[in-house]
Amino acid sequence: MRQRNFLALASATLLLSMAPAVAAPDAAPAATPGEAAAACSAAAMNWAGEDVEIRSARPFTDPAPYCRVDGIVRTDDPGPNEVGFMIALPQRWNGRYLMVIPGGSAGYIVNPSREHIRAGYAVATTDKGSHSTGALDMSFRADPGRSEDYAHRGAHVAAVATQAIARGYYARARMPRYIMGCSGGGVSTLMEAERYPADADGFIVGGAPSSAYVQTFWAAIAQHVARAPARWISPAEMTRVGQVIMERFDGTDGARDGLIWDPTRVRLTRDLFPFLSDAQYSTLELLARGLPAIEGSEVSAPGYWLANPSLLGPIGLGTTPPPWDAATRPPLFGSTVLSMKALRGEDYDALTQMDFADPRAREAERAIWDRVGGYGYDPAHLDAMARGGGKLMMWAGASDEAIPPAYTADYSAGVRARYGAASQDFFQGFLVPGMFHCRGGEGSPTDVSPALLEAMQRWVEEGRRPAEILMSNRPYALELNSTSNTAMYVSGMSTRKPADAPEAPTPRSYRICALPAVAQFTGAAGSDVRDARNWRCAGRLSR
Repeated sequence: MRQRNFLALASATLLLSMAPAVAAPDAAPAATPGEAAAACSAAAMNWAGEDVEIRSARPFTDPAPYCRVDGIVRTDDPGPNEVGFMIALPQRWNGRYLMVIPGGSAGYIVNPSREHIRAGYAVATTDKGSHSTGALDMSFRADPGRSEDYAHRGAHVAAVATQAIARGYYARARMPRYIMGCSGGGVSTLMEAERYPADADGFIVGGAPSSAYVQTFWAAIAQHVARAPARWISPAEMTRVGQVIMERFDGTDGARDGLIWDPTRVRLTRDLFPFLSDAQYSTLELLARGLPAIEGSEVSAPGYWLANPSLLGPIGLGTTPPPWDAATRPPLFGSTVLSMKALRGEDYDALTQMDFADPRAREAERAIWDRVGGYGYDPAHLDAMARGGGKLMMWAGASDEAIPPAYTADYSAGVRARYGAASQDFFQGFLVPGMFHCRGGEGSPTDVSPALLEAMQRWVEEGRRPAEILMSNRPYALELNSTSNTAMYVSGMSTRKPADAPEAPTPRSYRICALPAVAQFTGAAGSDVRDARNWRCAGRLSR
């Protein structure tokens, strides 16, 4: 009898989770703790959905008792394809569902993080159906089914399946549901909010949005340097560039604290960098300018803010000057190479064949990406989420060296322009000073991911809108192959576990303000710049 009840419950909630959110929301979902009501057995879990295959259900005891379920969802039209998923179901559940989506090209199932298991989340993830063999291997783009799943469909079907499993396992019809990710995981989270808003109550989008054309920008950077190797800037020189910028602009927020809280105030002038040649300075200008639209084509990308460009050198320009081979080319361009070869043919070489000044060439890029499911973000796509009561928090490191953080600032401004003051009911954007792509950054907070999740929970479950979020630089353990989404290997930019962290810095707290506000130092002369109580959301992003 219990088995039939589970099946009926899951079928009903599966249909509800797939329906568009158009009606006024009910009361806020409550996180009511509970315990498992079903066996940890693949044979017993027959309520997940018609296209779902549960391949294993195994009990674990470390760091707390939980049931790990692995399976696939079959997709078609285009297809056929298989999207992998995992959900870890703690015996003692905190009443919440959390999906954390991996970054890069995905293609792998990450293990549940110990922090989330200990906290009692039913924590899920997915490989997005790309079947990628490397962190930035985009060669799957030639396959329409895999490309569609990676672009948006894979995360959706995995969310529907894993939520059905959680509902049946705990015999719970409703629970607060959260989806989060950074980099490629942030891309998927935003696509969920725009296309499938009924999949969650709260969406946390990190290191995104980007457009498909950011790869076009990466190729333009590589071509600029490859055609004149004297334009190459070494990692050491780029670190020096960052030191000059910090010295010049650190105090624009009222305090010299080793952070530029509003990096849009950075203005490049030739005289600041006498150690760069004119050829090298042209590269610095390109990095900051981005890829502007030209007459006849709107294909474009914003530039980098250069508030802390020490990693932008090696990742965007490489660690050795051109000519490059497959082992030495810059990582960002390497991703572009694989995408372009998959979409244009193995003989295509962006370094020699792409004319970035030709609108026809740019429009050809647009057509290719549109064909394989280009991202096409637009704040107007949030209408259904807003009507359904969903919440979206978007954030980026202000020193992101992979995805220009201007994407996040511009999307946030677009939401405010479309919805006005009402946007604060469902959307907040944040920039984290000094932070790189999804993790790290000298002097930046270390607890970004848990602080954002806690703030989102208060917003969804208690109605407490996060106009500002307090963060810290407390020591934070990074887990190899976890869903923490706090490290470079989780964002997809690397599969190597980071080296042990250096000696713990002097404790600090940070006041992270909802855009367009930025923090300014308002403490009395001599007061501690490391204390968030001496900062207020009194500034405004100058962009």
